[in-house]
Amino acid sequence: MEKIIEQVAGWDYLKKLPREIFGFTLINELMTCGSQYRIFTYNNHMARRSFTIMYDQATKDFLARTVVGLMEYCDISFITGDLAALENILTDRMEKTLKRLVYFDPASLCVRFKEKKIVEWPYIAKLPKQLSGFELFINPREPLKALNGTYVLIDYSDFTTESNLTINYNIFRDEFFGEIHTKRTPVMISDFDAKTLPELEARVVEKLIPTLDDLSKTTRTI
Repeated sequence: MEKIIEQVAGWDYLKKLPREIFGFTLINELMTCGSQYRIFTYNNHMARRSFTIMYDQATKDFLARTVVGLMEYCDISFITGDLAALENILTDRMEKTLKRLVYFDPASLCVRFKEKKIVEWPYIAKLPKQLSGFELFINPREPLKALNGTYVLIDYSDFTTESNLTINYNIFRDEFFGEIHTKRTPVMISDFDAKTLPELEARVVEKLIPTLDDLSKTTRTI
């Protein structure tokens, strides 16, 4: 780790980073957190999004961690074991990545996803902005591409209790499914399992309110 910290300290690229970009503010961290060394973060407080570059001593890799609301994932396209290679990747991809985090681009959707006509789903207009203390943070008109072929279609979040319900679609399995996080602890549920949009709509109509009511009660009693 000491060698990496020394390399990063002399990394001229850090001096070239813009202070503001697409609503994100640069935070030069340069701090050790357990087995990781956090180098810098671009944070967009209003949009609840951040993008962090760090070094992981366990894997011997530089990597990028993206946070959107209560969801957090590693962007594998930034993983490399070499600082010079990381600089090339950041130069090529970081600005586009930050832009996609705050501005939805329909062209970024894959063909298989487009075939499901999710973005055009008429039921989207009926989704309440607030339910049981949860806010509609992500809606199907602007889905979030996550990991392993999964898109987040619906995210109802309570940021106070760090709990949420997501309804997702996986292009490889061609199926819809739900997941809840109770104070960030994930729990898979079957209430929203479906193969088609009409099936999903029926499940949302039946299960959305009771699921959020139950989640709200659970988070406030823990």
